[in-house]
Amino acid sequence: MKKVCLLIASLMATVALQVSAATPTPEQIEMFSKLPRAQQEALARQYGVDLDALTQQSGANSQPSPTLNELVGERGTTRRNDAELDNSIMTSQTGAEIENRNAQPNETEESTNSEKVTNDFFKQQKSDELKPFGYQLFAGEPSTFAPVSDVPVPSEYVLGPGDTLRIQIYGKESQDYSLTVNRQGDIEIPKLGPYSVVGQTFANVREELSAEISNRIIGVRSNITMGELRSIRVFVLGEAYKPASYTISSLSTVTQAIFAAGGVNDIGSLRDIEVKRNGNVVANLDLYDLLLKGDTSGDVSLMAGDVVFIPTKGKSVSVKGAVPRPAIYELDGEETVRDVVKLAGGLLPNAYSSIVKLQRITAKGLSQVINVNLNNNKENKIQNGDIVAVSSTLDALENSVTLLGHVARPGVYGWQEGMRLSSLLRDIHDFKTQPDLNYVLVTREDPLTGAITAYDVNYSQYLTQQDSSQDLTLSAKDTVYVFSRKPERAERLQPVINQLKEQTSLAEPPKVVTVKGAVRNPGTYPLSENSTASNALRAAMGYTQDAELNFVLVARLNQETFKTELKYIDISTTNSEKLHPLDRLYVFDKDNPRDELIEDLVDELAQQSAKGFTQQLITISGDVRFPGIYPFVEGMTQQTLISLAGGLNDSSYMLDAELTRFETNDTSTAALTHQRVSLSDEVKLQPLDSLLIKRIPEWRERRTIKLAGEVKFPGTYVLQEGETLSSVIHRAGGLTELAFADGAIFTRESLRIREQEQIERLSKELENEIASLSVDKSDDVQNLSADEANRLKDRLDTTDAVGRLVIDLPALIAGEESLDLALNAGDALYVPKISQSVTVLGEVQYPTSHIYDPNVDVSDYLSRSGGLKARADDSRIYVVRANGSVYQPSMFNWYSLESRLAPGDTIVVPLDTEYRDTLSLWSTATGILYNTAIAVAALNGINSF
Repeated sequence: MKKVCLLIASLMATVALQVSAATPTPEQIEMFSKLPRAQQEALARQYGVDLDALTQQSGANSQPSPTLNELVGERGTTRRNDAELDNSIMTSQTGAEIENRNAQPNETEESTNSEKVTNDFFKQQKSDELKPFGYQLFAGEPSTFAPVSDVPVPSEYVLGPGDTLRIQIYGKESQDYSLTVNRQGDIEIPKLGPYSVVGQTFANVREELSAEISNRIIGVRSNITMGELRSIRVFVLGEAYKPASYTISSLSTVTQAIFAAGGVNDIGSLRDIEVKRNGNVVANLDLYDLLLKGDTSGDVSLMAGDVVFIPTKGKSVSVKGAVPRPAIYELDGEETVRDVVKLAGGLLPNAYSSIVKLQRITAKGLSQVINVNLNNNKENKIQNGDIVAVSSTLDALENSVTLLGHVARPGVYGWQEGMRLSSLLRDIHDFKTQPDLNYVLVTREDPLTGAITAYDVNYSQYLTQQDSSQDLTLSAKDTVYVFSRKPERAERLQPVINQLKEQTSLAEPPKVVTVKGAVRNPGTYPLSENSTASNALRAAMGYTQDAELNFVLVARLNQETFKTELKYIDISTTNSEKLHPLDRLYVFDKDNPRDELIEDLVDELAQQSAKGFTQQLITISGDVRFPGIYPFVEGMTQQTLISLAGGLNDSSYMLDAELTRFETNDTSTAALTHQRVSLSDEVKLQPLDSLLIKRIPEWRERRTIKLAGEVKFPGTYVLQEGETLSSVIHRAGGLTELAFADGAIFTRESLRIREQEQIERLSKELENEIASLSVDKSDDVQNLSADEANRLKDRLDTTDAVGRLVIDLPALIAGEESLDLALNAGDALYVPKISQSVTVLGEVQYPTSHIYDPNVDVSDYLSRSGGLKARADDSRIYVVRANGSVYQPSMFNWYSLESRLAPGDTIVVPLDTEYRDTLSLWSTATGILYNTAIAVAALNGINSF
């Protein structure tokens, strides 16, 4: 026990010193780990060491031996710690070499964004470059070779000092021995003495030693196997990744030694690796035989003291293109282009062997390209640095047509002379559901220039009427597009549009046309030969139901002046207007303003004005449906302009209008003139004219008020100018016997808009307050719940204002003229039935409604609702009367005459703003919600309101 204590004390002192030269042994750590936890902690405190660190060290010492993959990692990474490397790698290296080896870049440091972008760029560049063939096979960090203990030992293995033999004796006696060959080459066999095995093969030793044991020990037999093998030291020199001496297994071959050294440098040769023994070359290894043929005959086993020498690589050639393994190959006997193509795996099926490009640098330093035909027997010699490029055959299919889109069987089909569209699309079963047969597009490629031309047909006319003009004759390499009736064709046609735009020049604009406005599929479409407005509208799947067909605007770019010219067409009578490249069609909607649709065109026309070229714009204002600025077209009259603006209103003055004209003498003077024009005359307009359509004097829009609830004849009533509420109630027959006049609700649109703006403003302010509270962690805001604040904001966002105006309806009906109300358009009056309840809202335990009792005061109703909450403000309790008026009763005088409650009243208990940390928005916001809820609850009492 004393010995154990001394050993543990030594262990603790060793750890406390933290000196690398005095590392505790595994035996010390194992003995320490067997002690009870309490005793371990006591010893750790006594010697001032970290028990966790010691435990980790114990775990580290108990780790299993590393595998080969753990010992040899990728280049630039470290798989083992420094101590392990010092013990097992390059034991003959100097301290400086080891320090240089360990000075690897810190890969855990974060790079800046700019460095990352730069690195990614160069990585992409390098990924497109050819790489030398074969070097990645051995590209690892150098390390020792793990002892080989799990592979069979060949019979011809030659034993030497350090090898271990395992001898099992069975029969009359049973013994197991593990015997190591000593420096003299002997093994010491119990009862038999020394036995020499050095220089002999394992097969001979097993046979002879088995016989010897059987002869000398009567009645036993033996089984002899190999145990642990000896390690040998070899040198890997030359262009190895880390040339040095390495301790490796005695079974190791040349490739395993190279693997241990991290592989071959980029400038090292893979084809002439030498194995030197006692100063003589005993073997040569061509790694291409191993990589390309799987031939390991040159991968000989090594002996102690052997030198693996990797010379600098010799001639090389690059092979790229249609080969299985494009790379840079080292030459060793290959003399022709055919030889190096064979190195790269031969030709791919799509390789064009008739023309293989051979690029080389001549003696004068110039680059030269030679065409090589691999189909003939001519041998083209290869030179160092040559580049062999094997081209691919063309991807395009000859004598074929392509069918795409909303069809049952899309794909590539064979083409033959005289083939028509009906050869691909015979009937409706060749389409998917709901195809647009009115517009089938065919693109045709010019065999010389590669430019495409578009053709479109109305294929429904062929299927229904057998119109052969719509059954287009196809050419080789045509592409047929069929579309569905969904709004997606403009996106699907974008590649075609892009190609049409790219293949054009300044003198020849792209053959595309754009359709905007009231069509089912607005967008840009290919322009067919002799295409008309009808073709463009079919491409856009036709116009909508509300399209204005009488005035479709065509904007066209003049190729000589580069100015936009305009034209209006009437597609209700004819749509045969021939279109030009880059034309734009604007189809107006009868019921929607036009300013947004033509905004880009108006801006374009405004920008192209110059001296001698007036802006082609005209203005119409006043009492028309869609006043604004419109493109001017030559020959336009005031009737054309009015129709373009959507026509006149019912209130428009029909006799005449005012025309304002800007006149100039083209030199130095200009003036505005005003003239009255008759709307029945055809007055020709000029650019920049302004036409004002007047309004009929004293015209009034139809104004109404809505009466609902307990009136004898509820409904919507048209108002006269200056009519009052009492007058309308009288027209409606007055109130019913069940009417609760005190609870009448009167709403006005202007008040509703104002209240809605206030709600939105409060919601925004509350959002800002919530954001500030999220960063304020002081004690004075600790009572505020962000969730409650967010819930209040959500309620504000979903609350619609009512726009209630408080009125005294009983006094108004009684004839109190001062309380009568002049009505506005959109006013509404709701008269509920007689109420028998009092409602309690706000910060009470149970907000609800109670039966009205004239003998019960505010305090009693609050008690019936469970009393006040802790956050209630009892000093600001108020009552909302049934008519919407508000009063605040005194808590010391609940029974005063003015404080008495009446049926339909609502008691509101507000939130204490001090409880909410001076957040006064809570009080305002909750007050709006309570008041709105009262009015909405009353309005919901009748469905017709």
